[in-house]
Amino acid sequence: MSDRPVLRHLGPRQGLLRLLASLVVMCASASAQANGAFPNSLGILLPTDRPAEIFLATTFGLISSQDAGKTWTWSCEQPVAYSANLYQLGPSPLDRIFAVSSDGLIYSDDGSCTWSIAAGALKDSWVTDAFVDPTDPMHVMAIGSPNTMSPESVYESTDGGVSFGSPLFTAPVMGVLTGIEAARSDPATVYLAMYETPGPHPKIAKSTDGGKTWAAPLDLWPILGPSTFRILAVDPTDRGKIFLRVSQPFGDVLAVSADGGVSFQTPVKFAFQLTAFALLASGTVLVGGSDFDPQGNMIPASYRSTDAGRTFGTWSAPRLRALAERSGQLYAAADNFKDGFALGVSTDEGLTFRPLMTYDKVTSVMACVQTVCSDSCRAQALLPLWSASICPASTIGADASAQPDGAPPASVAPSGRPPPAKHGCAGSGSETNDFSAVVLAAALAGALHERRRCRRRSLSTDA
Repeated sequence: MSDRPVLRHLGPRQGLLRLLASLVVMCASASAQANGAFPNSLGILLPTDRPAEIFLATTFGLISSQDAGKTWTWSCEQPVAYSANLYQLGPSPLDRIFAVSSDGLIYSDDGSCTWSIAAGALKDSWVTDAFVDPTDPMHVMAIGSPNTMSPESVYESTDGGVSFGSPLFTAPVMGVLTGIEAARSDPATVYLAMYETPGPHPKIAKSTDGGKTWAAPLDLWPILGPSTFRILAVDPTDRGKIFLRVSQPFGDVLAVSADGGVSFQTPVKFAFQLTAFALLASGTVLVGGSDFDPQGNMIPASYRSTDAGRTFGTWSAPRLRALAERSGQLYAAADNFKDGFALGVSTDEGLTFRPLMTYDKVTSVMACVQTVCSDSCRAQALLPLWSASICPASTIGADASAQPDGAPPASVAPSGRPPPAKHGCAGSGSETNDFSAVVLAAALAGALHERRRCRRRSLSTDA
């Protein structure tokens, strides 16, 4: 089973996407506001030792329930969690929540009341992916780059992601690392996704000793052509079986290898994007994404395999954003506005779903973050995602009818419909093809890193 993030969290899109991320940050204020992204869901976190606890990661923070979905509370994106994505949950007993933000790899031990930034060799790095070992709460691997001129490297933590040691692998001069994953059945087997330019020229590297040494990367160009890819999952019972999400010029492809990356089959292709994936405990493989109809309209597309990913049939499912399984229950993050629910649950492996939550079911802000989240809460209420009655009073005395940045009052969108994009800075991040992002830009990769560096210098001076 895999609960690795897939959507916006499927990617940092590397290189050029750093520019896109920096533009998002420049559109935001320095306070803890929502990040301006279109309200959307990113991932589902299900602690195995806390059966009543559910987390839904979104583009505007974390929504959580402590009572199996009866009530829901919200925690906004705090300063160090700005534009957070790639949310993951570490194993018990820590149940540590991880995410990648504009400040690096961050983690929380209290359900997102507070966040800390990973230190050591990864400190002040631009982090693009992390792998939280499901078999060892102390073991975390991450991909990061310390500055704009340095190649990306793989780092390892043995203290639960608190700090990281020296690089285990460094990308070649013209290479970009896009993802890392270890096998649950054999954590010493580690796969590293990468590409080189010109191309993009996809390759996959493998280590059988936990990253201490690496075999020469396998060239995937003959199989996948010019593309980028990320590792969706390594089969939990078969260290040689790998599932990839491959971004090609005309859409995303699911690629499956049964021999450790030597060869691949591509049983599923999307005209646009692969957005959700799950390998269930029964062996059923589920994958969702988006295609285009004959008129060019985007439509959901979903597929199911009952033969370990060799063949797939169509599957009727909502507009999937993420999938995760716990104790025989399959949870699906869907389109809150078009599907009528943000989170649903199934007891028949996705043949039917019962709506579990919509954004307007949020009834409170977590007590520990009510001060920092007050203005962001009002911004969500203006959309309207939920009632303004749940929002604490602002600590800055701003008029509740005004936008958090002092702009004129927002026009409230019709019930059940999302608001329009604002100033070109909105967007869920879910409608960008990875391949196109790689081709679009490369020169301003360090803009966000330098912005963070300048911000920290400023805070230090003010102190």
